[in-house]
Amino acid sequence: MAIRAVLGFLRESALRAAAKGGARKRKKLLILINNLAGGGAERLASYLSTYRPEGFEVVFCLFDRRVSYPVKARVYVIGRHGRKELIPALLKLWRVLLGERPDAVLASLQECRRLAAFCVGLRRVITIENYDVKLPFLGLIGKLPSPLRGPLTRSLAFSNAHLIITPSQYLGEVLLNRFRLSSLRVKAIPYPIDVEAVRKLSQEPLEPELKELFDKHKVVISVGRLVRQKGHWHLVRLFKRVKEQVPNSKLAIIGRGALTHYLEGLIKGLGLEGECILLGFRSNPFKYMSRSALLALPSLWEGFSYVVLEALAVGLPVMASDCLTGPREILAPGTRYKVEGLKQPEYAEYGILMPTMDGRLYEAWNPLTWQERVWADEVASCLLDPKKVEPYRVKGPRRAEDFDAHKVVSEYFMAALGLK
Repeated sequence: MAIRAVLGFLRESALRAAAKGGARKRKKLLILINNLAGGGAERLASYLSTYRPEGFEVVFCLFDRRVSYPVKARVYVIGRHGRKELIPALLKLWRVLLGERPDAVLASLQECRRLAAFCVGLRRVITIENYDVKLPFLGLIGKLPSPLRGPLTRSLAFSNAHLIITPSQYLGEVLLNRFRLSSLRVKAIPYPIDVEAVRKLSQEPLEPELKELFDKHKVVISVGRLVRQKGHWHLVRLFKRVKEQVPNSKLAIIGRGALTHYLEGLIKGLGLEGECILLGFRSNPFKYMSRSALLALPSLWEGFSYVVLEALAVGLPVMASDCLTGPREILAPGTRYKVEGLKQPEYAEYGILMPTMDGRLYEAWNPLTWQERVWADEVASCLLDPKKVEPYRVKGPRRAEDFDAHKVVSEYFMAALGLK
């Protein structure tokens, strides 16, 4: 009996030790993404590596070597995967998979999502950045019979993913309705933000040549790539009307992109040289945001909008279009999108929601649209009467805390690895 008891005790101890050892085993997530030098998706990937919870590991597979964001992970570069490079890229990817043996693969952006379909035998998770989901070969698929069209569309769009993560709740609803997906396959998790780091960076000194701009003027600032999605030309066009009402105002736009020359021509055509300033790319936009009077975001569509979170974190009042999706869920949680139904400014709990622009590329001589007139008059009103937006300087930082990386990042790992 004594021997049996001892053997039983040793067996139970061994099982507990094995269980404990198994619990200590790190779960590994491979992130497949173009690079780490772009927008929201790339920033999210950086946060996942730098704020990963204890017991988890991240490995990156990039198409090219561009890295601007902090990284705490091993990084592999597999090269581009166009029609000619597909096989070499796949061979490199499979070599990484065999060497690293991840528990799951997370793919962001369209090219990566396509490649994730080849990661067989793994839990495949993809992120959808905005509601404008592009479907490859959609024209050909549209000619197929309905019973074939639905499944094939879902397969190509989502790489037969086990889970689809969206940054906003409404974007998840759009995917469910448009593609008839199972609700078990779609989960909304907001983008994380390092609130403390953003606030620290916002205190850095300005360059001497820009100090006068922010010290002596009421600056309306906009941050984002100079592409059609962001609608910056609408902001430039309406600013002439703002300037007529608030002579001491300036417009500063941070970012670079394909519409740079178009915006430069528009500024010149409107006679706004020196009044609308294109600052180009800035590695630390927060120090300019913290010294501005208002953030203006005239986006035509968004996924979630990091810049809104960053503005809230530094106490900068936000004026954003009620586009699909993102701004409303951040600034007016619990309310429904109005989009084309919003005709006047809506003073929400954490910021101002505005009519969405029509998105047409106008010239300097075109008259302002009704949306641009509404925006111009409200921007001017906020600059002339700062008390209108003063409550947002207090509420914004508290709202930003809801998205702090220390709280949100763990949700991505639990979902991606199927742990909840």
